[in-house]
Amino acid sequence: MRRKIGQIQWLRYLIFVCGFLLFWEWLRPLDQISDTGNLPIFVVFTAICFLLSALKLRWWVSFLLKFVLMLIVLQVFLIQENLISGSWLTFILTELQNNLQFLFTGDFVSLTPFFRTLLFLTLLWLMSYLLYYWFIVANRIFFFIIMTFLYIGILDTFTPYDGSGAIVRVFLISFFAMGISTFARLYQGREKRKFPKQVLLWSIPLLSILAVSAAVGYAAPKLPPQWADPVPFIQTMSDNNNENEGEGGIQKVGYGENDSRLGGPFVQDNSIAFWAATEASGYWRVDSKDVYTGKGWERSREAEPQSFQSGDQVGIDLYTENVATEAREAIVYPSQNQVLDRLVYPYGVQTFFSGQVGAAVDSDFGVVETFNRAQYPDENYTIAFEEPQYNIDDLRNDSELDDDNTHYRYTQLPEYLPERVRELADEITSSADTRYDKAKAVEQYFNQNGFQYQTQDIPVPEDDQDYVDQFLFESKIGYCDNFSSAMVVLLRAADIPARWVKGFTAGQPGSNPSVSTPDGMSSYLVTNGNAHSWVEVYFPETGWVPFEPTQGFANPAEFTSEEDEAPETPEAETETPEEEQSPAPEQPEEQQQEEEQVADSQTDSNSVHPLYWIIPSAVLLIAALALYVTRYKWLTAYYIRKYRNERSEETYEKAYHYLLRLLAHKGFKRHSGQTLREYAITIDREFGNKQMSELTSEYERILYRNEKSAPAWINAVELWENLIKQAAS
Repeated sequence: MRRKIGQIQWLRYLIFVCGFLLFWEWLRPLDQISDTGNLPIFVVFTAICFLLSALKLRWWVSFLLKFVLMLIVLQVFLIQENLISGSWLTFILTELQNNLQFLFTGDFVSLTPFFRTLLFLTLLWLMSYLLYYWFIVANRIFFFIIMTFLYIGILDTFTPYDGSGAIVRVFLISFFAMGISTFARLYQGREKRKFPKQVLLWSIPLLSILAVSAAVGYAAPKLPPQWADPVPFIQTMSDNNNENEGEGGIQKVGYGENDSRLGGPFVQDNSIAFWAATEASGYWRVDSKDVYTGKGWERSREAEPQSFQSGDQVGIDLYTENVATEAREAIVYPSQNQVLDRLVYPYGVQTFFSGQVGAAVDSDFGVVETFNRAQYPDENYTIAFEEPQYNIDDLRNDSELDDDNTHYRYTQLPEYLPERVRELADEITSSADTRYDKAKAVEQYFNQNGFQYQTQDIPVPEDDQDYVDQFLFESKIGYCDNFSSAMVVLLRAADIPARWVKGFTAGQPGSNPSVSTPDGMSSYLVTNGNAHSWVEVYFPETGWVPFEPTQGFANPAEFTSEEDEAPETPEAETETPEEEQSPAPEQPEEQQQEEEQVADSQTDSNSVHPLYWIIPSAVLLIAALALYVTRYKWLTAYYIRKYRNERSEETYEKAYHYLLRLLAHKGFKRHSGQTLREYAITIDREFGNKQMSELTSEYERILYRNEKSAPAWINAVELWENLIKQAAS
């Protein structure tokens, strides 16, 4: 029997290894969602703590070894003094004294790296023992598995961490651990069968199921997300949407004003920026920048907006009178949750009509600022504009005689721009004769040379690295900011005036739930995910002409030619590449094609946001799971209280059978044909006492011999409670 128990113990240690692998999945995301560094060292520390817990050393030996290991980790990374010298003790005491004061006063920001690392190591230490208790002593692994799935799911939803691979690993580890745990329970009490043979017979189908499940999971087609991303909805409820602007790290999607440091991935946001009803769809312009710094974009001077009255000419002249136009009108309905302090407008804007909102314009940069938008967040405004139609032949025949100020300002480049960028610009434009053809050559360059549209794993330039140079020659991956900045820099390197422009794409067609669409107009939903940046090239006889270098996007302007009368880009709306997302909060970006379904669902006036029923359902599900997982705890407390006061044959029979169910749940199942007394002897061997046999005798006397004396009942209740507590622990 001891040999068999030892064999089962080895199986439990195997389950404990699975517990460590599951806990490892808790540590993996830390380097992405926090500033935790040297993560492998913490994993090794955790592994050693798990090993020491499994060895079942004397408590003081285990404590001493873990404490020394913790000091070694702190010494390697944070303590300058040598452990042997003894001066480290003064350092530690000083750190503890200062940080405990910060901790008790709630000044958590001031906690030093030493103290935060000490707390983290202590947490890992405690978790190693807690998991040892759960997996080895209590044999309760299901709860931790559920918590691991929830943890990975939450991080995958609300942080930049991609939990796709982690979910698969957790599934495989959990399935294997639960299979081995089930085998260990079933094997108890079966002394006649050989242990190695049983393990083999159990492991082969278990591993086969795992292999087939993993293969099917990877190979099977996956449906796109069926619900809207909850992150944007939560972000719109907070007041921190503009944090970390221009820092170049993981940023939030949407329109932002700080573009001084571009690069890095962004978090998607499908929350509504505004609705628009328009007679002609196209890009919504907001701003332009003229100075490239090597890291991002800035203005050569502060904006100097001039006030104008509703109905006055705005004065944003993007093209000359040589361009054919057609009078159009648009109405913008701002979102109350996404209040923009600037007005958006289409190309060819002439006038704004609004009631209470005051505005001012800097026609040089094309910025229309508002004074009191926050006071009237839901007030719409009407835009009268002249939609341009550019003639390709006129652009090719343009004189290219720029005035000195415009040419100098919009061909600016940093002195330390790598020479290979200029060489690439000459190579791309060498075969073209006109400014238009050179601009088109640069625009098309990104579609033919291995560049990829991507929103994740986007590198941030080092301090001595140029943003455009890194994109052109090293990463070749990025989103609209990368493509548009690179095109402007290449054009300027080829001595062609160009500037960087930002705003929103056309959006997705959909009915505005608040108002009806006027006759002759089409309604569009524009979200933060539609924030975007593109390029404008200067032609002296035409003006500023938009170009679109980003993969998967079409130029919003209409181009015609006398040779073929059809427009070069008949589609004014853009189509985004597959799985595309929006830019970071300070960096405009695009919308995914798949998001049209989400937008359509948001346009339904009778629809309710999914979170209104997803969150309550999730809470109920978690509560139900918690009740199920802890059912034997609260049922035990309930039955103990009930059976103390009710003395009847029916009550005692229910209590005894509940004990049998609890023992079976803990792995001590009564086998077919086994008498109660034989089963009681088996339980007594496991628990090291004779209480189950005594309780069974009392059970037989009370139930079958009708001996209902008070002392017999009290003794039976005490035995029952003791066994219940032993089984539950």
